[in-house]
Amino acid sequence: MGGVRPVKNHTAAVEELLKDPAFDHVYFDIPWDEVAKYLVSSPEATRICADLINRYTDRFRLGTDKVAPTTQEKYLKVFYRYGPLWDLLTKDAVQKVRKGNDERIFDQARLKVRAWEKTHAAEAPGERSKPDLQR
Repeated sequence: MGGVRPVKNHTAAVEELLKDPAFDHVYFDIPWDEVAKYLVSSPEATRICADLINRYTDRFRLGTDKVAPTTQEKYLKVFYRYGPLWDLLTKDAVQKVRKGNDERIFDQARLKVRAWEKTHAAEAPGERSKPDLQR
């Protein structure tokens, strides 16, 4: 069974995407148990990731890959594993990664969907224009 492992210069590759305006709509989710394992594997690894997140606070979010956990403890296991990361992030970054970015992203998405519906709801199903999948 394969796993997720950081590649050589992983952080530099991620930062190249973050700096590129063509990818300003791309966000990074950091919930995986496998990702957490590597991210907090050493103080240096945690510092490198924290520095990246602190530079790009709007582009990271915390999620979960737990499906139907039987207890809250199991659900929060990865959250607590990220403790060393939370300690190195700015207060602004912690707020955005844990909650703020999701609120912003999903609130904006809802508005875009409603605007699309308003524009296209009156069209006959066979006449609908193709959605712009670039954004």
